[in-house]
Amino acid sequence: MTSVTESNSNPQKYHSLLESSVAERYRSIGFNVLVEPSASQIPFDLGGYRPDILATKEPDQNLIIEVKNTAESLSVDRFKSIAAIVNEQPGWKFLLVTGDDSVPIGTDNGILTLEEIKAKLSQATDLIATGASEPAFLYLWSLLEGLLRHHSIEADIPLSRLNQVSLVNHLYSQGELSREQFHIAKNLFPIRNKAVHGYKVSHLEDSTQRLLELVKQLMGEWS
Repeated sequence: MTSVTESNSNPQKYHSLLESSVAERYRSIGFNVLVEPSASQIPFDLGGYRPDILATKEPDQNLIIEVKNTAESLSVDRFKSIAAIVNEQPGWKFLLVTGDDSVPIGTDNGILTLEEIKAKLSQATDLIATGASEPAFLYLWSLLEGLLRHHSIEADIPLSRLNQVSLVNHLYSQGELSREQFHIAKNLFPIRNKAVHGYKVSHLEDSTQRLLELVKQLMGEWS
């Protein structure tokens, strides 16, 4: 993978390498891939927009893919309108892929459904009841992340592949998270990072309860 320094010093080269890497990954899992397709190769009108990649796979996996070097300073409003057009077409989906993504390419269909998140939420509350705060916190965090990614798809906001920090920031900027919800998530980031990397976290019970309440609140709003 090209380093951050290289991507900053030569963004055009980095974009070309990233685009080629994404195209090759989709080819490797059976997609027919066109890089920088012409307007005539896209079966519906996207106005003046031209994607970086068109990837198709029988019977009904069809992707319009935009590749960006980084998740920073994205024009989410622009891509939201494009995603809405693409997602209206049966069997088609718009993907925004960046060099900062945390979701492996080709696993985009594996996001938890709301029903699955709801079922898993009861398992998290069982962990809390037994006093297992650390596993409960990490389990709840995975549910929060799944919930945010699911909602971004439902709202035609192409953020579902982004890393968790960019995902929260952009959902807040789009008005999908309240100021309070945004600050709760941001304040819990350092705690999550400590726990997941094997550091001791004190007073985790309070943080776990705040995370549980946030997940429940968002479930109620987005169900």
